[in-house]
Amino acid sequence: MNKLWLGGALVVVVGAGVFGFTRFEHTTTASGSTSSPSAASRQTSLHNETTATGVGDLSFTDVNGKRITVNPNEKTVLHFMTSSCSDCLPTEMALAKFQNVPGLQLISIDVEPQADNANTVAQFSQVARSHWPYVLETNASLIQKFHVTELDTVVVLYHNKVIYEGVVPSEGQLKKVLA
Repeated sequence: MNKLWLGGALVVVVGAGVFGFTRFEHTTTASGSTSSPSAASRQTSLHNETTATGVGDLSFTDVNGKRITVNPNEKTVLHFMTSSCSDCLPTEMALAKFQNVPGLQLISIDVEPQADNANTVAQFSQVARSHWPYVLETNASLIQKFHVTELDTVVVLYHNKVIYEGVVPSEGQLKKVLA
């Protein structure tokens, strides 16, 4: 009898935990997309923190060894992704629609360098039809600098400040911030 009661109590506790996680981890925004409250609050705090202090000069070395410097007078999109992230592919494809916009710089930051290399990134880029630099983030400094906690995070910089940060942005959101 005690084992049955204990088993039932365990089911209730686990069920409540799952319900709480799914209920509070994801919320629906006005546009109908799903995001987590932590991402929304992180967007505000990241924007305020980085706007006040700026992001400073940024430069990278892409997977082909080419040095890339962020031009503060151009909008720069940083897409934090991995080549194995199937959810990141639609964002890359949406960003590809903006790759020929004058004054816009696109850079994808692959956050899984232990699994990815120039070949896996090239295959991903070919499928996405993206023709911009890819950087393998090997020391997590960019992840920390921009407080990235989820794959498929897009950060847009302009005049050394973050003007947008979001997870899985819609094409409409991208048009609005990149216009």
